[in-house]
Amino acid sequence: MKTSLRRLRPREFDAELLERLTNEGRVFIKIPRISETEVYKREVLDYVGAIAEYVTMEWQDRICDLWQTIVDAADLSEYLVMKRGVHTGHMNRYAVTNLICRMQNKGVYRTDVPMLTLHLRLEGTKTKNKYYQSCGNYSPTSAVRKALNKILSVV
Repeated sequence: MKTSLRRLRPREFDAELLERLTNEGRVFIKIPRISETEVYKREVLDYVGAIAEYVTMEWQDRICDLWQTIVDAADLSEYLVMKRGVHTGHMNRYAVTNLICRMQNKGVYRTDVPMLTLHLRLEGTKTKNKYYQSCGNYSPTSAVRKALNKILSVV
């Protein structure tokens, strides 16, 4: 038997028809693949969302735009993505932690809150882990620092 696929338009949607076709095994759903770039961007945005309450008043209205600009910046993408190991293609938590520390020094995050507190909230833990202890090993290059400073001055 030859099978043909037909796109169902919203105005043609019929719950009973969908249920019948599903029961017959005749439903095909095409799920778009998410690119690796989009995966790391979503990871970063979800990760930093945990510390939104520690943003200074000056940055409250712009923090989402700031992080979106950071993850979209080509100059920062190489820095924010793991390049080796089992987490290749995912966000580099060491690098993100390092950026948050720099952003705290620039007044984006409250300076009265210790970086350790921010880290514990980011990680959802009660003890510091390797991402906090080793974030200094992921110091950004001068190009990354310049890109971050440019973004902070524009956003």
